[in-house]
Amino acid sequence: MYSFIMERSEQDIKMTLQQISAILLINGGFSNNPGLYSGEMGLVLFFTRYARHTQNDLYVDYAYDLMGKVQHKIHQGTPINYKQGLTGIGSSIEYLVQNDYFEADTDELLEDFDKRIFFTYNLSNLPVDELKDIGYYALWRMSGNSSKKDMIRQIIVPQIERHSVFPKLCRQNLPESFKEKTYGYCLELIEKKEFWSKDLGLQNGLAGWGLSLLTELDGDDSWILLLQNDLQQ
Repeated sequence: MYSFIMERSEQDIKMTLQQISAILLINGGFSNNPGLYSGEMGLVLFFTRYARHTQNDLYVDYAYDLMGKVQHKIHQGTPINYKQGLTGIGSSIEYLVQNDYFEADTDELLEDFDKRIFFTYNLSNLPVDELKDIGYYALWRMSGNSSKKDMIRQIIVPQIERHSVFPKLCRQNLPESFKEKTYGYCLELIEKKEFWSKDLGLQNGLAGWGLSLLTELDGDDSWILLLQNDLQQ
């Protein structure tokens, strides 16, 4: 178990989590951003994790409600970028299903995501940053039980690899030193800000703070894999 949160008891952490959840319950539904890093998808991650920790169905219901709002806000103009758009949201859905937070067929749930992300654009003409985002989503899709694994591996991955930008996602055998470094860095970023920040999301916000505190309590750091390399340094 990690020990980056110094001089704070387990009871203190649980009380802080109660405060965070209360703020997010009140304010989370007012976001106009469905994205992962600073929008509602980050809140979905927090509430699914917090629901599992507390065994409280209230948080499960709220997470489902937020997920519905995320899906409702996705439209043809939603960008594909990872932090605020389709690739980050889709990767998060894959993560939640793989870790048994939701029961779903990701091939069905992410069918429109796959079409928009993999086939709407000529991948060879996209900027490098967008190719990286697509590559990260592709890795998440291949890491689950999708029947599209071979298609993604044979058709999508080579197009990205041509540009030497295919990202690395270590799903197994992630070194403990890397986990601790990543978690410590994430927590440091969050602790530099005022606790009652206006930011609610995953990056430098209350949802990220809450997930970090939950990791301190139960050691589950699997959510860190949803952070791209800019937060894994």
